[in-house]
Amino acid sequence: MIETKLKMLAVDLVEPSDDNPRLDFPQEQLDKLSQSIDKEGILVPIVVHKNGERFKLIDGERRFRCALDLGLEEVPVIVVDPMDDTEKLVQMFNIHMVREPWKDMPTAWALGKLLAAQPGITDRELVEVTGLSPERIERFRHALQLPDEYQKYIREEVIPLNFFWELKTNVVDPLARLRPQLLEDLGEDHIVEQFVAKNLDKVVTNVVSLRKIRPIISAAAQEEDAGHDPAYYDDTIRTLVNERSATIEEAYENTVEIIIEADKLERRSAALVRAFERALEKARSEDERTEVVRVLMQHVEELRDIVNAQDA
Repeated sequence: MIETKLKMLAVDLVEPSDDNPRLDFPQEQLDKLSQSIDKEGILVPIVVHKNGERFKLIDGERRFRCALDLGLEEVPVIVVDPMDDTEKLVQMFNIHMVREPWKDMPTAWALGKLLAAQPGITDRELVEVTGLSPERIERFRHALQLPDEYQKYIREEVIPLNFFWELKTNVVDPLARLRPQLLEDLGEDHIVEQFVAKNLDKVVTNVVSLRKIRPIISAAAQEEDAGHDPAYYDDTIRTLVNERSATIEEAYENTVEIIIEADKLERRSAALVRAFERALEKARSEDERTEVVRVLMQHVEELRDIVNAQDA
């Protein structure tokens, strides 16, 4: 049971937890917190549990570090019952994910510890005990499968986790589903390695731009389904992967950009037609109907001018 009575505990009896997934303690933030504690004291008690003759820290490591820097002899604490490793992780998730989320890779590693401790736990149960959304859990699972080098990039904020996730969902997964032979020829590891290099070389820096590769892959599959040769699209993917200087924008512009834009225009045009139909149905007088028709004809004339200019 949690002791409801506030305790003052000697600082030298408290030790940090090795299980704390928060790995970064920016000095600027610590200095600011130290100034506040020096002026107001520690307003929110730290949370500890008994560990032999000492106490292990569960929550409040920044406050504890500041107390050490300020030379405080005692700190206010709430003592909770001893916990096993899984319970401590769940407690930390519940505290920190509400107050201030951990960074991506430390969160993934904490999730990995939880998965190792409870191998049969479902994603629904993970959502309940960690407070993470199903989507974030899926991304963190993927992060744990990445090589150590890539995890280091995420940890050091050289390359964001979202880059690896977008690469998976918009390149690797669509290739596996729609162009499996192409994926086998290129190799999944090679694809990821090449795009990581492109990111490091500043050739691909916009994470969202990776979404432009999926329609190129889809176009190749559609060509093959229609009995046509998909080589142009497949070769574009090969070039994009194998040539370090090849950009996503060039590949997109040279293949599917006009098709995608035309499809968007078709949907927007259909929506515009329906809008005019609704406006004409709702017109309550001849004047209102005339105004709607005027706007409609204006668009018709503008479109006719565009067509005539192309034919000239």
